Amino acid sequence: MKFKQITVRCSSETSDAVSYILHEAGSMGEVFDDYGDIKEVLDEKRWDYADAALFNPTDGCSVSGFFTIETDETAVISRIDSLRSEDWADFSSLEATVTLIDSEEWENEWKKYYKPFALGNIVIVPEWLEYNPTGGEVCVTLNPGLAFGTGMHETTSMCIELMQEIPIKDKRVLDFGCGSGILGVCATVLGAKSVVFADNDEQAVTATKYNCKINGISDPEIFLRDVREMDTPADIVLANITADVLIAVEPIIKDGLSRGGYAIISGVITEKIDAVKQKYTKDFAVIKHVRKNEWSAFLLKLL
Repeated sequence: MKFKQITVRCSSETSDAVSYILHEAGSMGEVFDDYGDIKEVLDEKRWDYADAALFNPTDGCSVSGFFTIETDETAVISRIDSLRSEDWADFSSLEATVTLIDSEEWENEWKKYYKPFALGNIVIVPEWLEYNPTGGEVCVTLNPGLAFGTGMHETTSMCIELMQEIPIKDKRVLDFGCGSGILGVCATVLGAKSVVFADNDEQAVTATKYNCKINGISDPEIFLRDVREMDTPADIVLANITADVLIAVEPIIKDGLSRGGYAIISGVITEKIDAVKQKYTKDFAVIKHVRKNEWSAFLLKLL
């Protein structure tokens, strides 16, 4: 299916007004590209890791709206041009362009680069590909959808590898911040007795339910709420999130574990290693610390 993308060059001050006009004209969603927003996040240090390219300033701002192919773009642009008569902000620099995009190509482009790959004895297999396991391989079928967690990122792969170093068979596992559900699904195929999937993102819950289904996991226990409502503590907690969040939720992870239980935490950028270790070594023993590039993961045991 083809869509029309109408992109309007504007300023940070006028971007909200442009977005409103695009929405009122029938846009199915708006995307902002504004270095001012990025700079605010960078200046306030509200991040664990940022691509170096983000530190390079870019000029101006733009807002894109996405419309059905039947949309009369001249009518939309006319509504944008009508903003020039407003005197509460400078709308003189508005400039609109129209691009035809193919949604199928756009949505599936990344799939060309996502192939089956092994992490220890587990092979992650994209849902749209066939794979014949050999030897002692165990396959996990995955479609990440819009949620984080393909297994290819260092933070996820380290978790999956560390899971294979602890006794997981017949254990109760909590996938804390489950994303696509990949860690909990891997725990299941490794023999976990039960898995609780928890996330506060509805897209993550949708992706997790789907990935449980295609891996034959019936009636998965999925929390779209506070995991402190769990009735029974877990034997193992898997948490692949960011360092600042890991630090903040340490008491929740601790309380969600049975005594002597294991926690695998990942998503720690190099600069945050000491802070995470300082927080967790009060209640946990560090069994193993692994690194891939600038990322770290820890295998911990509750004291």
